[in-house]
Amino acid sequence: MFALEFDRLSKRYASVWANREITLHITSGSIVGLLGPNGAGKTTLLRQLVGLTRPTTGSISINQQRVVPGMRWVKETIAYLPQHPLALADLTVYEAICFSARLRGQSPKDAENHTRELLERLDLTGLSQRQVVGLSGGERRLVGVASVVVAPTPIIALDEPTNELDPLMRHRIWDLIQNLRHPDRILLLISHNVLEAERVLDRVLIMHQGQIIRDGSPGSLRQNAGDFLNVVVTVSDDPKRLSPDLTGVSPDLHVHGRVVEFTAPRVQALGYLAKWLAEPGLVDRVAVNEPTLEDAYLAIRQQNAPDRPQAGSK
Repeated sequence: MFALEFDRLSKRYASVWANREITLHITSGSIVGLLGPNGAGKTTLLRQLVGLTRPTTGSISINQQRVVPGMRWVKETIAYLPQHPLALADLTVYEAICFSARLRGQSPKDAENHTRELLERLDLTGLSQRQVVGLSGGERRLVGVASVVVAPTPIIALDEPTNELDPLMRHRIWDLIQNLRHPDRILLLISHNVLEAERVLDRVLIMHQGQIIRDGSPGSLRQNAGDFLNVVVTVSDDPKRLSPDLTGVSPDLHVHGRVVEFTAPRVQALGYLAKWLAEPGLVDRVAVNEPTLEDAYLAIRQQNAPDRPQAGSK
């Protein structure tokens, strides 16, 4: 077990703060998601961690040892997937993944075996001898992820790991991230796909204008979003039969043919359902959903609207 510490970390570009006074304590064994609008400071925070952006003030430490960019132990401890990886572009897919494993200390045999395993798992075998620079955006993303996870380090930082991927590949990447969970590892990831990220996250940090405005488990954030339910009802004939009861839930009411969908406080929603189900033949089907992490995130975004990205922050 170890701890990653951010102590009053700030980055200033001229008169604009990309992030400001960020203090965090993250213990190993967790997968932590950074959520927030464009310009909130998420990418800046990861770049500060790996030494690509030097903080204006504050520090980062691992087990009370200060992180100094360029030191060998830092390179061996932290692996980073940036938004737009360029360093491996002139290599073939196989070389990019295998060389990454070798640079992190794997033996030639282990590097080759792990590379072949990832090529097969991510459907990259047919592309193994092509240069990375000639691949599509989604294919390059897969190579970037593979190059990071082929030799997992104690800290892994992933900036939009599923960006530009199709649904099948996104699902495989989330499985891959889930399988990287380990008591002696921290995963930090940025994602705008909140619904998909929710299934792997232990902790969520929501950033806004360079600061962390929420910090908690997905469950605690869902509770903060409000005690409400999303209800989808398919009626047997005319949905207007439900209208007299639903006058108070607009604008969270949507009607599509015989399907009525609405969001309402839990007690109110359950009251509606009890009444409708007691009427024979009125309802064909019902689906009731608890709030998701995305619901919580959107509610928090609305509380902090309008979002005006600051120049120089990401």
